[in-house]
Amino acid sequence: MTGVPRCVALFCATLVSVYFTYGWMWSGGDPLGDWETFVESATFATALMGILLAHEMAHYVVARRHGFELSLPYFIPVPFVAFGTFGAVIGLESRPTSRTALLEMGAAGPIAGALVAFACIAFGLGEIGPATCPEPTELPVVLEAVFGGLSRLLAPVDAFLAGVIDPPPEGHIVVSILGDPPVLGLLGEAILGEAPGRFDTLGPLTLAGWVGCLLTAMNLIPIGQLDGGHILNAIVPAHHPLISKVLLGLIFAAGFVSWPGWAFWGFVVLMIRAWQSVEVPLEGALTLRAKFCVLAVLAAFGLTFMPAPVAIDTMPNPCPILPL
Repeated sequence: MTGVPRCVALFCATLVSVYFTYGWMWSGGDPLGDWETFVESATFATALMGILLAHEMAHYVVARRHGFELSLPYFIPVPFVAFGTFGAVIGLESRPTSRTALLEMGAAGPIAGALVAFACIAFGLGEIGPATCPEPTELPVVLEAVFGGLSRLLAPVDAFLAGVIDPPPEGHIVVSILGDPPVLGLLGEAILGEAPGRFDTLGPLTLAGWVGCLLTAMNLIPIGQLDGGHILNAIVPAHHPLISKVLLGLIFAAGFVSWPGWAFWGFVVLMIRAWQSVEVPLEGALTLRAKFCVLAVLAAFGLTFMPAPVAIDTMPNPCPILPL
């Protein structure tokens, strides 16, 4: 199976994977037999796949307009890990003809995906539920909240965390709490009059937007062949290979001091050799439009980046339900 049939098949498989992963892991219901869970799971899957599709097709359309030879986007289903998908990949089959072409191709995806993610958050704010007690998190497996069973592959990281995270005080539990991208607070203030509380329950549409923000920020880190890497490579092509290696090392360091997921992301980038920069012509100046794309990307990164997308904290047990 090649070309369009394979692309469509993987998209459908990823949609199904996201649907069941949300229904059974995040909603806690039965996506096959419960109508409410069916609607929530379908809403989440449709919204998240819409964000991913906007991201990938923006890459594809802009790349084609610049004369790139590239594959269609191939989505990656990962049932019952994280949110059911690791996103999608597009294979570049030709080198960029100019710095502007590489920059605009790299910037198009994050800009489009972020805009759809922001729309999901804005329309989903009304479905945010009241504050609830987070489920206790077992130490040392603190990656479980995001990476599910895949966290077992990172046992050394878990062992390290077990040594640096103090046991909770008596009468307290350890909990995992989703961080807030800046755009969530800004839209909450603008639409609801206040930002969502730390323990508020995100509905499926808002959670899909949250995931879209996380993926946007992770892809905008300026390493190698990540979207941010393409952009920085187009700006400073002579220096980007060294910058990419340094930032890859910092990503692993951030996994130990901020959020373990950064180390996992660094591991993925290393394994798929995405840390290597694409060759780009050194001559030629960036166009004015490309420079505006840089400003848009910086805004998208600032609105979506979370130093610790999942925070590990302690709280009394039983926990008080207080607006925070």
